[in-house]
Amino acid sequence: MTADDLLPSPPGAGTQPGPRVLIAAGGTGGHVFPGLALARALKELEPTAEVRFAGTSRGIENQAVPAAGFPLDLLPILPLSRRLALETVLAPFAAVAGALAAWRLLRRHRIEAVAGMGGYVTLPVAVGARLAGVPVVLHEQNAVPGIANRLAARLARRIALGVADAAAAFPSGRTVTIGNPVRPELARLDRNRLREVGQKELGLDPDRATLFVFGGSQGARHLNQAVIAATPHWTRPERVQILHACGRRDEAEVREGWRAQDRTRRGLQVRIEPFVERMDLAYAACDLALTRAGAMTMAELTAAGVPAIMVPLPHATADHQAANARAVAAAGGAVVVRDEDLDGERLAATAAPLLEDPERLAKMSVAMASLAYPAAAHELAALVLEAAGRGSREAYLAVPAPGVNREDTGWFEAARSPIGPQVSRRVDRRSKRLEAYPPIEQRREAATPPPADPQQAPERSESGRPSRANGSKGDDPGGAG
Repeated sequence: MTADDLLPSPPGAGTQPGPRVLIAAGGTGGHVFPGLALARALKELEPTAEVRFAGTSRGIENQAVPAAGFPLDLLPILPLSRRLALETVLAPFAAVAGALAAWRLLRRHRIEAVAGMGGYVTLPVAVGARLAGVPVVLHEQNAVPGIANRLAARLARRIALGVADAAAAFPSGRTVTIGNPVRPELARLDRNRLREVGQKELGLDPDRATLFVFGGSQGARHLNQAVIAATPHWTRPERVQILHACGRRDEAEVREGWRAQDRTRRGLQVRIEPFVERMDLAYAACDLALTRAGAMTMAELTAAGVPAIMVPLPHATADHQAANARAVAAAGGAVVVRDEDLDGERLAATAAPLLEDPERLAKMSVAMASLAYPAAAHELAALVLEAAGRGSREAYLAVPAPGVNREDTGWFEAARSPIGPQVSRRVDRRSKRLEAYPPIEQRREAATPPPADPQQAPERSESGRPSRANGSKGDDPGGAG
């Protein structure tokens, strides 16, 4: 084998079929959207790659993955819960059934590598991969790993970390810190270049300092309440504006809350959005963000270099959001406020001095950006392709990353749709969406794949691109994200 043999083949070169990869990502946007970023990077590094997703019928993947144009196979898996409930009792049995279903899926599609993005879908798929002899690469987004990845790590060839602090929880010698994959338009975001465009598109006053408040695609109720309660506490409200992404669930309550504050009399300007589709423009237009500390929110803020006031979700598993926030605060990119300490007066007292100090915000922005991993998606894709035996990680990363084309990355964005992901405890074969991606345990085994059914293709817009689905980043929603 020569050095040239290790380089990725250009599109159309040779007759060897492309690598076949299964991404296990389900439940929340914190697992699904990094998986979509990985899928996009795999297709960029290996245009002939066949990428599939494994998930469940109840997570956000039901909307986001088909809209992205990737096939989704549903597994009979239940979430791991610390509460005493029927699902808690049934979860181990569902995990066994899910592992067997994953094994059948891997063999049917001759999968060459599995990428586990964390969450309760990952462990059964990793077990199925071990039974099928398929290599597994894990990705852990948080500073404190979840139980699924802790267990699946014993079966993994490599473990990619979003935060270096997570390495202590995994076997030594198998981890590599790459950061968290984010959508390409954020990974290489130039805030200065887009600032004026973002202000215009979002209806913001360029002469005011902007606080961007968001808690993921579903919002964060305590953040919403605190920013409204802060209204009488702003020292110079005429110089402040708030872009408030409140989440669809709380939109009516938030609008009523702002009306009750009579904000116009004091000069404070507020732009209320239930959901911000163009997060790149929002990040570019704002001076400071008020957010939770989910892994993907952290990844996007660092990629964009946005200073932040972070309020970690107090009931996050193993308090991982507090650990995420501490890592950024230690670098100087954020100020951390405990959830129990957050009220209107504390918020205004923390945010107002920052918004009035551009020099400090600039330093925070540099500190935040210093923690970014703009090539995280391609780093992870290279690890997966290396595990599949398609070449070395170094050879793949030697290929220059392509530029950002918003027309080709639009599937990351969410269209307006009913609140939250669909929750389903059973398979409804009358649903066109689930007919297109039926649970694999109910599919008839066949020696050869059935012919393609044009009615089962993901819906596409008039432009020919896959239609968009609900979902974004957030508290490990979204969060964003």
